Amino acid sequence: MELKKYKVVLKQGICSDIFDTPIQAVKRFGSNLEKVVEFTPPKKKKIETPPTQQALLISGRSDDDLKLSMDCGYAVMYNCPNKTKLYEGMPYLEVSENSVLEGEVIRIEKYQKSIHHHWKGPGYRPEKEWAWAIFHRKSKITEKQSAQRKYDNPLAGTQGGISYIKF
Repeated sequence: MELKKYKVVLKQGICSDIFDTPIQAVKRFGSNLEKVVEFTPPKKKKIETPPTQQALLISGRSDDDLKLSMDCGYAVMYNCPNKTKLYEGMPYLEVSENSVLEGEVIRIEKYQKSIHHHWKGPGYRPEKEWAWAIFHRKSKITEKQSAQRKYDNPLAGTQGGISYIKF
């Protein structure tokens, strides 16, 4: 069964509100209502977990970077992870010399100085601006040795700072 929703066109323009029933629209706008338009909202795509358990590994961070990432809920980077491998809920590891920030990926978006202002940049490459912001949740900072045992991986990272590990 398809779920129907309703948009309204007002006498003085279009309204962006969406209603479950036409009666709700009439109650809200009354005589200012020109017409009610029925539509089927787009179906949300479910992000399914890939069959292999992988974690996103961000390397080359300092302990201060991990604390900042933990406080603001996102990390910034120059390179973009492979978006076909990235999914919501994917384990997220941000690694420094002594510690690891463990969490889950929420989303990735283009870096914008006005929105992602927590990170003073641009890091170790002053001629270049950050390119991407990866948001994470359920994050905690742990000792690197315990994370290495948990994921059975040295968590060494790669050139470019972004890699994927299987566990």
